[in-house]
Amino acid sequence: MNKMTKGAIATGVGIVLMVGGGGTLATWNQAQNGSMGKVVAGDLNLVPASAGVWTNASGAVIAIANYKVVPGDTLTYTQPLNVTLGGDLMVARLAVTGASAADGFGSNATVSATTLTKADNKVVAATTDLRPADSGIVTASTTFTFNKSTTDRNAVAASVDLSGIGYSLVQQAPVDSNNK
Repeated sequence: MNKMTKGAIATGVGIVLMVGGGGTLATWNQAQNGSMGKVVAGDLNLVPASAGVWTNASGAVIAIANYKVVPGDTLTYTQPLNVTLGGDLMVARLAVTGASAADGFGSNATVSATTLTKADNKVVAATTDLRPADSGIVTASTTFTFNKSTTDRNAVAASVDLSGIGYSLVQQAPVDSNNK
């Protein structure tokens, strides 16, 4: 190696040692914890308050396992539910479960929209948003109408299993949520 190359290497190593190893170009930094507090999760819960009741078109309470429906008949399922909603932006809706074409209803019956009777005896649609102030007992009612247009002997002795009918409480995303 020539003297010029050796001198350049020595100078480079010296500069690296001064800058990186010598600490002559140090910067200050500081970290501090914030006093942000805690966040507590809200609550969403749905529990039957008592047994549901089936009534027929005349309003009589029926034992669903023994009842024989006829075309044009209407059955209503009423279920008191204990709703718990907690959270500053909590919004939920009640939905009926187990009452779709896949559950055996097909074209022989229609399922009406569920109505809710809130604690203040105000009747609202199940699509109404429920908020924490609505916590407590609400009564859900869903009506099942068996088509009167059934002709001949269509659907005679057919059965629809109503034991799977129930309700679910579904949180709605806050309005200003970006749905993350």
